[in-house]
Amino acid sequence: MKCPACERDNREQAGFCAFCGIPLPSDDAQTQPSTAPVLPAEQSLASGTLLGGRYRITAVLKDTPTRNRYQAVDLAHCTACGSDENSATDTYCAKCGAMLEPYRTLELDEHLLTPPAQHDLVFIEGGRTYYGYLMPEQPPALAAEAPGGLRLSWGLATDKGAQRDQNEDYVEGRAFTRYGVCELAFFVVADGLGGQDSGEVASRMTVEALWQALEASTWTPAAAGKLPPADAIPQLLLKAVQAANSAILEARRAQNSQMTSTLTCALLAGGVAYIANIGDSRTYLHNQSGLQRVTKDHSLVQRLVDTGQIQPNDVYTHPRRNLIYQSVGDRPDQQGDLFQVPFGAGERLLLCSDGLWEMVHDDGIEEVLLAESDPQRACERLVRNANLAGGEDNISVIVVQVL
Repeated sequence: MKCPACERDNREQAGFCAFCGIPLPSDDAQTQPSTAPVLPAEQSLASGTLLGGRYRITAVLKDTPTRNRYQAVDLAHCTACGSDENSATDTYCAKCGAMLEPYRTLELDEHLLTPPAQHDLVFIEGGRTYYGYLMPEQPPALAAEAPGGLRLSWGLATDKGAQRDQNEDYVEGRAFTRYGVCELAFFVVADGLGGQDSGEVASRMTVEALWQALEASTWTPAAAGKLPPADAIPQLLLKAVQAANSAILEARRAQNSQMTSTLTCALLAGGVAYIANIGDSRTYLHNQSGLQRVTKDHSLVQRLVDTGQIQPNDVYTHPRRNLIYQSVGDRPDQQGDLFQVPFGAGERLLLCSDGLWEMVHDDGIEEVLLAESDPQRACERLVRNANLAGGEDNISVIVVQVL
């Protein structure tokens, strides 16, 4: 069964697309035009969703309660002759015969409060109004110049858990895609610490400061066709982590607060995952060799395991298992750890807070990854399993896979 949004083939009678996660039409509805799902205002649409019968979402650029912004491609526009007299399912332009890929890129704003003063197009679908901004078209030759581009699919989920009143975790994912290939992607999970001292503020500030630094050092140059060289990326990521640490440290001092945050993040470029972490939020790699933890917890129980005083399985029940000795904003010289792992076809990255891995142990995490081919459904199932196991803490997870 072909997905009407991402046009990939799924098994017969599948209920959801294994690649973009949207509901698939039943047999008696396959002849009907596809429409975007009607979602709550605060929920962003999934990558792969088709809007307006021609605009396919390739990345979520902003996800807030008052505004969602997407990167999308126009499947009906011919970049060779400029004709718009095509359909999203055409391979060649009806006017000049040129292949319709590469596609014209645009950004779509899902404004929920006030419309923008200027825009290139506007349409309504699924009860939402979309305003479009066309991006400058680049010559097709640039597609071959993108080093180590990847075709990614990813999902994320976060939940307050079964025993907490609020969610102090914060998660985010971004991808820079050109001509259907992801040249740069960034994923992050932050677990705010502090309880009454605004842990939820610390996690959000950590992610926002980290992104602002990376946007200036990597995203903006990449958009101009100047992706930073591979040997410069590790240092750029570390500088972004330091910027986040400084932002939380300054906020703590200004507010006389004890808030801090854990952090695990992955910057993907050139077929390599550059991973940074502080605290006990984790990043795993899953491939044919199984599930492997990339990061190392900055916790008391991890030190006890390293020195042979307890066994690895004891970390789940140790009375001081939640004591960590590094966190974002804890001290001025905080840098964290940096890892580099090759990341290619058939592999997955999983980033999560301790609310997942403490409730769903490594073998349980791997079981879900083996059972669920779609990243978003895998995330949702992992969160559900963590809650079924007790949900003692906030739960956050991101799953990224290379197609």
